[in-house]
Amino acid sequence: MLRRLILCGLLVLGLVGVQVSMASAATYKGKTAQKRTIRIAGNAKSIKVKRFKVELKCRNGTILVDDESGFLSTKLRKGGKFKDRQYGSTDTVWFRGKRRGKRVSGKLRVTDKLGSGVRCNSGWVKFNAKLSKGKKK
Repeated sequence: MLRRLILCGLLVLGLVGVQVSMASAATYKGKTAQKRTIRIAGNAKSIKVKRFKVELKCRNGTILVDDESGFLSTKLRKGGKFKDRQYGSTDTVWFRGKRRGKRVSGKLRVTDKLGSGVRCNSGWVKFNAKLSKGKKK
C-alpha cells in the first residue's frame, strides 16, 4: 500500500514537472511572408512550432489555406539553428531556420493532398517571429 502511494506521488510530481516546463517555455509570435500568423515555443535546447497558417497552390488551380498545428519539438543545433520535417495524415511540413536572442526566423514549406488526391504545395515561405511579452492586464 505504501509503495503504491509513493508511486502515485511520484507520478503526480512528474506530471506537475511537465506542466511547469511547458509553461516556462518562451513564446514567439510573428508573421509569414504570406502575411499569416505563426506561433513558436522555445527553451534553451529546442523549439516547437505551435501553429501557423499557410496558403497552398493546388495542381487543379485551387487555393488551399491550411491551419497547421500539433508539431513535435525540434532540437536546436549549434548556433541556434534548426531543421526538421514532420508528417501528418495527408501533409508534410518542412521548416528550417535560426533562433537569435529574442527572434526566430526561417522558412517553411507544406505539401498536402486535397480531396481525391490533388497535390498542393506552398513553396518555401519565409517567417519571422519575436519573443512575446506577457498578457496585459
